[in-house]
Amino acid sequence: MITAAACALLAVLELDAVMIAQTLASRPLVVGALIGALTGKAQAGLLFGAAYELLSLCDLPVGGCLTWSAPVAAGTATLLASRGTSFSLCFAGGVAAGVLHSRVEALERSRRASTGDALALQAEAGGRTLGRALAVSIASHAAMTFATAWAVVAFVGFLDLRWWTGAPRFLQSGAALVSSSAPWIGLSGVTAWGLRRS
Repeated sequence: MITAAACALLAVLELDAVMIAQTLASRPLVVGALIGALTGKAQAGLLFGAAYELLSLCDLPVGGCLTWSAPVAAGTATLLASRGTSFSLCFAGGVAAGVLHSRVEALERSRRASTGDALALQAEAGGRTLGRALAVSIASHAAMTFATAWAVVAFVGFLDLRWWTGAPRFLQSGAALVSSSAPWIGLSGVTAWGLRRS
């Protein structure tokens, strides 16, 4: 039940990234903290939120720039942590969810672009379908976010239970190294970006 509630909260918060308002409620730090508070893992939420915030600070989803969804990554990683998944798999699952979400969102955007002209013509002709089409578009985007997070949580949770404990040691060590290094990698990227701008 908590998983469904957390995925639903993530879906609503992620709408703020590009679909609605853009009040910065969808920043990874906020998403991680809120999902962490909901699932009882506030510390993990803040940790994952801060790590993904640093990794995505120079990569804002403006226009057609959809490299990955850091809010979905933070929410999914925090949700995985609340289910007892190992830290390195939480981090990898978050990245996978963020990348998968951006790929599905790109497909969704191309579908919306192809129907945009028809909706504009209907609106000019006095049609009443524009508001309904907008509501359907927002709802389908939220459903896509919900489904992406749910699928990644289920898959990574299955991997953690069935395979990860018996995985080769070098793979476990490598995943742990990457996940513990991520905040430093993100901080170095932000520092380099700041130095280039000055």
